[in-house]
Amino acid sequence: MSASQTLPLENETSPAQTDTREPVRMDVIEQIAAMAEGTERSALVWGNTDRATTAAEALWVFARRVGLDGRGDDAFTAVQDLIANLMHLCEQEEITGGEVTFTSLVGIAEIHYLAELDENIKL
Repeated sequence: MSASQTLPLENETSPAQTDTREPVRMDVIEQIAAMAEGTERSALVWGNTDRATTAAEALWVFARRVGLDGRGDDAFTAVQDLIANLMHLCEQEEITGGEVTFTSLVGIAEIHYLAELDENIKL
């Protein structure tokens, strides 16, 4: 993967190391993911809470698979590792390449996220 396909590092310090808030532990993600249990196979998404729940479910499955599901593990690490693994998948399967970089996918996702936040505010 070329450097242009990765996200630029703005500094050498990880945000997790400088943030003064208590990190979210994976047991919290497990509790959120559990809210999706027993739902229809195709999740009905009515709003941002449903979006967050389906993301927690995916993150929890990933964390269990790679051993980041301990009560002391933090969600920051699991999210970071999942994103890195998604980058590998996108490169390997040529989901990204050429003008379509992982950074561009993240940018489009952010546009969707911001639009969904606006939808929630208008309700």
